[in-house]
Amino acid sequence: LMVVACTRDFYETGDSSLSYLNTSFAEVSTNASSAFVEAVTDDGTTLRLTPAYRPKWKVKADTTYRALLYYNKVVEGVTKAIDISPVPVLQMKFALDVVDIHTDPVTFESAWISKNRRYLNLGLSLKTGKVDDKKVAQSLAIVVDSVKRRLDGGKNFYMRLYHAQNGVPEYYSARIFVSMPMTNIQTRDSIVLDINTYNGMVRKYF
Repeated sequence: LMVVACTRDFYETGDSSLSYLNTSFAEVSTNASSAFVEAVTDDGTTLRLTPAYRPKWKVKADTTYRALLYYNKVVEGVTKAIDISPVPVLQMKFALDVVDIHTDPVTFESAWISKNRRYLNLGLSLKTGKVDDKKVAQSLAIVVDSVKRRLDGGKNFYMRLYHAQNGVPEYYSARIFVSMPMTNIQTRDSIVLDINTYNGMVRKYF
């Protein structure tokens, strides 16, 4: 997964157009014209986006994306989208299928399971810098080292964050959120996730 990170500050003081700004992780869907028209937030709320929102990044028609949705106050399920930022989705890869596992350090900020239990989310900060070759980018994935069945019938998934710096300079930090679908993980299962950071290994349990 190639990563592109950027920042944007939406905060304004006073009773401005952004005074009622909300932010939610969501699955956001496009219509036949490649404009976002509907979002389902992680707490299960369905929002109709009026007017339809056309992002600056390339999207396909009739497709659902994982995203961070910035939107205005909601009235009877209808809201105006202020911005929609894509959230990279990391599919699980088994260690036996990965030729070379990289665990270059990152800065760990947060980890949580969404309220609808559809995603494991990570907040990270990556060291980055300008490169001449636009094809050079960092890569991220979730690698499953092993799966062990417990006596109660549940499974323990032992995972680690794959991160390859790929020669990108480490001049400054860029914040990024990523999500891993929990399609193959049941309610009674457990996750043990190892993340290599600049301050050493961090282990999170879910």
